[in-house]
Amino acid sequence: MTTSHTSTGNRISGHGRENIPNLFFKMMTFLMKLSDLFAGQSERNFSRLPIKEGQIVVDYGCGPARYIKDASETVGPNGRVFAVDIHPMAIRNVKRKIDKYGLSNVEAIQADGYTCAIPNRIADVVYALDMFHMIEQPTELIRELARIVMYHGIIVIEDGHQPRAKTLEKINNSGLLCICHENKYHVVCKLKETKCLPPA
Repeated sequence: MTTSHTSTGNRISGHGRENIPNLFFKMMTFLMKLSDLFAGQSERNFSRLPIKEGQIVVDYGCGPARYIKDASETVGPNGRVFAVDIHPMAIRNVKRKIDKYGLSNVEAIQADGYTCAIPNRIADVVYALDMFHMIEQPTELIRELARIVMYHGIIVIEDGHQPRAKTLEKINNSGLLCICHENKYHVVCKLKETKCLPPA
């Protein structure tokens, strides 16, 4: 994902490391495809997510859409997947996969800075993979994730290319989430106003 925050009135647009140029996005997509083809990286990453059949999930910062097909198949026909990114090329990737695989339960959503058109309190699971290190205003991103997730839902944040301590610092500084548990790959959070217990 390439979420961004240079203000233009009340709108949020992009700059800095969050505003990935098209060429860089293409290079990133190519490298991820190689990683998935030869190392099965996306399958392993996705298998670690706590997603179940029938859930509504949000892939926030979906980038090259590498998890979309797996998410669609996991939640099944009674579930729904929202794939969100600020980059137009990411949205085009999602739409191509929707067409190619007939993913009728997937919807591509173009973000505008740290906001998107997903309704409040809709998601059982929101996950943000390999992008949190790029976010220049992490509290603004977390506020949006917290708006989307249901009161009983969870938010899964991957460190990306930053130390776990930095991830935890950003989450705690937001004041919006409580950390339920951690593993080697993710930090799993709930809304601060809910009782934060490890998953059953």
